Amino acid sequence: MGRFTRAIRGFFGRFLSGVEQRNPEILLENAVQDELENLKKLQVAAARTMAYEKMLANDAVTKQKTLAVKERQARELASRGQREAAIEVVQQKQEAQTSLIDIEMRLEEARKNSQELEQAFRDQERRYNNVVRERAALMEEHQRSRALRTANEARSNISLSDSSRDLEKARQSIRQSSYEAEAIGDLGTSDTERQIAAAEIDIKRLDAEQELEMMEVQMGLREPEPIEAAPNEETVEPLAEETEEGSRGQ
Repeated sequence: MGRFTRAIRGFFGRFLSGVEQRNPEILLENAVQDELENLKKLQVAAARTMAYEKMLANDAVTKQKTLAVKERQARELASRGQREAAIEVVQQKQEAQTSLIDIEMRLEEARKNSQELEQAFRDQERRYNNVVRERAALMEEHQRSRALRTANEARSNISLSDSSRDLEKARQSIRQSSYEAEAIGDLGTSDTERQIAAAEIDIKRLDAEQELEMMEVQMGLREPEPIEAAPNEETVEPLAEETEEGSRGQ
């Protein structure tokens, strides 16, 4: 039974160790909680010691007042001649004096303990704050390393060759579609449309040749062509008469 218990304990120990290694934030949180628990314990202990010190200080003040009262009573009884009563009061004063000495001794020890516990509490408080700051710094570093590891894993899973191959396939498909569309357009064009397009090209060429000739004339590279005189009314009328006579003769 003992071996079985140790085996189970060892199994859970290894399991928890693995979890803590994969999640260091658990260890950091445990460290912070441990320091916080110690801080709370020291705070309670220091508070109790300080309360005990305050109680002893109040008892000492009370005893001192009692001593002062007994002193006055003894003196008053002695002045009246009541010696036995005065002796009894003096005895009460001595008992109070002894009790005061004991209280002062315990008060001194309580003050020393209070100072030590308060100092321990302050030290633990600084230690706790340091652990909290260190946890924040380590968590930030852990987050950076985790983000870097994730980025490296993502980069390692990216295949540039696959994307380049797919891109080239897309280019080929688009080019083929474009060529097919041009071929279909050529096949769908009628002879009349092609003739009209050819005529438009010839007209554009003639316009360009005329403009070039004008430029050559302006540059002195070509003689300007003679301008034919427009026919006047006198020449037009004989031509019209000759045309009429010719028609009559026929």
